[in-house]
Amino acid sequence: MKLIKLDAIDSTNIYVKELIAKGDIKNYTAIISKYQTSGRGRNNNIWLDEPSKNLNFTLYKEFNTFKIENKFLLNIISSISVFNLLKKYNLKNHSIKWPNDIMSGNKKISGILIENNIRGKLINYSVMGIGINVNQLNFKNLPKATSLHIETGVTNSPELMAEELQQILKLNFELMQENPDKLLDDFNKFLFEKDKTVNYLTNNKILLGRLIKVNKVGEILIRNNDGVIEKFNVDEIKLIY
Repeated sequence: MKLIKLDAIDSTNIYVKELIAKGDIKNYTAIISKYQTSGRGRNNNIWLDEPSKNLNFTLYKEFNTFKIENKFLLNIISSISVFNLLKKYNLKNHSIKWPNDIMSGNKKISGILIENNIRGKLINYSVMGIGINVNQLNFKNLPKATSLHIETGVTNSPELMAEELQQILKLNFELMQENPDKLLDDFNKFLFEKDKTVNYLTNNKILLGRLIKVNKVGEILIRNNDGVIEKFNVDEIKLIY
């Protein structure tokens, strides 16, 4: 597997898409950059990055017969892979916040942005962007952000972490072929606020409910105060924490 290392770039996802346009990229190629000037998260949120402190990573994954109806598996694989990587680095009390953020306690340590190329009912390839706060100590105006160094007191190499993450992702894609239910079970096992009664925002109203699980298509199942289980997709509900 190829790992391309850059000093600075607007976005590792954009760089991968440029390589795709040139026909100059192979399956499981990963890009890392010491600095991103235009990193993005979900919903066009900005990913703020202090130079040489964090892991800015994008993996290119191509498919032959991957149905679009199974696309949430990509969220599961990327989230579980980051979760497992951070576990190796002795991060404690971390969890997966649906749909694909990684939390340490109640603070965000990693975010994921997946962009799919779709042809008919199949996903042709995915560009999987992953940002992990590694050694950054200050997050101005971001009280809910943290880093691996803040949580463990240890300085780590983003480059080494990238190599390990690339391997973990490949192993989990192989597991997807053999036992996708295992990946979903692990995703639910490590869910942020699972089995807790907390507030959600939906249709501009507050819903007090208990998180039961996430199903294979990526819907979140919430038991409301009346004991009824309701399903929501990513754009319909937001956790308030």
